[in-house]
Amino acid sequence: MNWEALGAISEAAGAIAILVSFIYVGIQIRQNTQQAVRNVEANQLAALERNIESGNRIRELLLLHPELSDLLLSGFKSQNNLNAMEKFRFGMLIRNIFNSMQGGYIRHLLVDHDPQEFGGTQRLLDDLLRNRGVQEWLKVNEPDWRLEFQSLVRSRLEAIKDRVAATDQEQGASDG
Repeated sequence: MNWEALGAISEAAGAIAILVSFIYVGIQIRQNTQQAVRNVEANQLAALERNIESGNRIRELLLLHPELSDLLLSGFKSQNNLNAMEKFRFGMLIRNIFNSMQGGYIRHLLVDHDPQEFGGTQRLLDDLLRNRGVQEWLKVNEPDWRLEFQSLVRSRLEAIKDRVAATDQEQGASDG
């Protein structure tokens, strides 16, 4: 065998080795991509489940302790009707509810997991913010929320105030 033939065989073997390496790397990349997709899906599911569990915990608390439901409904009307202990307990309930929503909102920002894009929870947030007692609570409390959630609450409050003002103007025009 001559040196040229041996060199050609070596080059062919090297090319085959490179081709096999590329195929192997391609398979590994495909498997890693599939695993990454499964991890993202698992994180999305875990985030959604966390939101559901958080809301369920609050609802369960209110169902198991009817006096808390009564307190919450009274506080929604106005904190002025509550004694000091009731104001404290109402504040803790509101804080828990807002913290649950904050967790859902931050998970929404970090992990795309909500097919409604936070729309369902935003409606709940709006319903909560429409209550005079909640608005009174927010005026005297500075919750330690993340800035993203603080901005959301402020923007929802402004939207609610704008809707109330527009409704008041429409009613005034129809009364006049």
